[in-house]
Amino acid sequence: MLRGLFDLDNPVMRFLSRVADLLVLNLLFILCSIPIFTTGASITALYYCFFKMKDQEEGYLAKRFFKSFKENFKQATIMWLLLLILFVVLGFEFLIFRTVPGTSGTVIRAVILVGLIFWFLITVYSFALLSRFYNSTKNTFMNAGLLIFGNGPRSIAIAAVAALMVGLSVSQTNVMIFWNLILFWFLLGISINAMINVELMYPVFKKLMPEETAEEATPDHEFAVDEEADLSNIGYAPAPPKPETEEEPAAEASGTPVEDTPSEGL
Repeated sequence: MLRGLFDLDNPVMRFLSRVADLLVLNLLFILCSIPIFTTGASITALYYCFFKMKDQEEGYLAKRFFKSFKENFKQATIMWLLLLILFVVLGFEFLIFRTVPGTSGTVIRAVILVGLIFWFLITVYSFALLSRFYNSTKNTFMNAGLLIFGNGPRSIAIAAVAALMVGLSVSQTNVMIFWNLILFWFLLGISINAMINVELMYPVFKKLMPEETAEEATPDHEFAVDEEADLSNIGYAPAPPKPETEEEPAAEASGTPVEDTPSEGL
C-alpha cells in the first residue's frame, strides 16, 4: 500500500508534482520580474513552460524558463515597455476622472475600464504568441488583437478568471485572509492564472502549430520556434525559402557528361 502511495503515477503524487511545478515557476517569475523592465521576458518564459507542459514534453522547468527568457529578452522587453506606458496612461486617466460626477464621468470611467481589460488581453495573447512564434513586434500585437476578437468566448473567460482572482484578493476586509491571499499570490497565484490562460488558449494555438512526428520533436535543450506553422488566418506570412548555398558544377548543370581524367603518378 505504501509503495503504491509513493508511486510517481499515483494521482496524489502527480498532483503534488504539479503543485511543485507551479511553485517553482511562480517564484522564478517573481524573481526575474523584480527589475520591472524584465517582466515581459518573464511572462514569455512562463507561458513557454506551460505550453511545453501542455504538450506533455518532459524537461527541467528552470532550464526551459531561462532559455526562453534569454532568447526572447530583447523583443519581450520592448513589447513590455510599450504596454507599460499604455497602462500608466490608462491608470492616470482613471485617477483623473474617478471623481467626475454625473453620466459623463460614468461613461468615461467605463471606457477606461474597457481599455484596461483590452490591455490585459493584449498582454496575455502577445506574450503567449511570442513564446511560440517568431514575428515582428508590430505583427505580434496585431495578431494578438485578431486572436482576441476571433476567440471572443475564450478571451472573455481569460479576463473573467483574472478579474475574479484579483477581485477576491483586493476586496477582502479581514486582515488575516488578506495576508493569506498575498502569500497565495507570492507562492502560486501568478502561475495558476497563467496555467488557466494556457488551458484556454491551447486549442487556438494548437491549430497554428505544425504537426510533429516522433523524429521531428524538438529536444528540450534546444529552443526552437515553430516557423512552419500555417498562420495565414491570423496574418502571419510564411517564412521565405532558404537560398541554396551550393552551386552545381557548370558541366553537370548543362547536362554535359564529365569525363574521367586519369590520375598522374607520383
